[in-house]
This record gives sequence, C-alpha cells and structure tokens, in this order.
Amino acid sequence: MAHDGQGGVVEQPVVLANLLELTGAAVAPIEQIFDAARAAVRARVEEDGRISGRLIEVHQFAAHGLAWLATYAESLRQMHGWAERLVAEGTFGEVEQLLLQIAFGEYISQISGGIQMNQGEMVRLTDLG
Repeated sequence: MAHDGQGGVVEQPVVLANLLELTGAAVAPIEQIFDAARAAVRARVEEDGRISGRLIEVHQFAAHGLAWLATYAESLRQMHGWAERLVAEGTFGEVEQLLLQIAFGEYISQISGGIQMNQGEMVRLTDLG
C-alpha cells in the first residue's frame, strides 16, 4: 500500500466485541436457508418419492449449488464450534478470532450474494428455489 503520510495505526479494535454471539446467532438462519434450498432442490429431482438420476442430470446446476451451500453451512457450524472449544481451552487469541470473523463474513456474503462454484459458475439462492 502506498504511504500517503498518514499514520498506519488502527485505533479501533478490529475484532468484533461480541464475535461469538454473532457467529452463534448466524448458524441457525444459515441452516434454515440450507433446509429450504434442500427442500426446493429435492422437489425438482424427486420422482415417485425417490431421487431420480435423470432429474439430477436435468437440474445439475441446482444440485451442484446445493452441495456448495451444504459445505458452506457445515463449515460455519464447525468453525463456530471450533471457536467455542478454543474459548473453553483459553486459546482463542486474536488470530483465531480474526480467522472466525473473516470466514463468517466471507461465507455469509457469498451465501447471500452468490457462491462461486468455479471460474464460470456462480450459484445464487434464487437458483436453488
């Protein structure tokens, strides 16, 4: 970054004061979003009460997107649990807090705006139903 003569010291804390409260509160709504998406995709790929390989192929983009959403939801759940364990052990330092904060910020942003599945495909919640 170019030096413009301004001081580079950040006076305000970077880590959110109520980080674990915020991440914990985010897990259930993300799970609800995933559950709704799973039900919507299932409705597209189910035939006679069973998942149809043919319909999975027809709705491959939605199925692939659902897999990505599932991965994101589980990642956030696991990261929150990891942070709680570190707090209990007394080892939840600034680096760990920043990792948690960045992961939640990035993944929630992608879930709401679009998950980049590869260089050419981005899935949005509207694509899943």
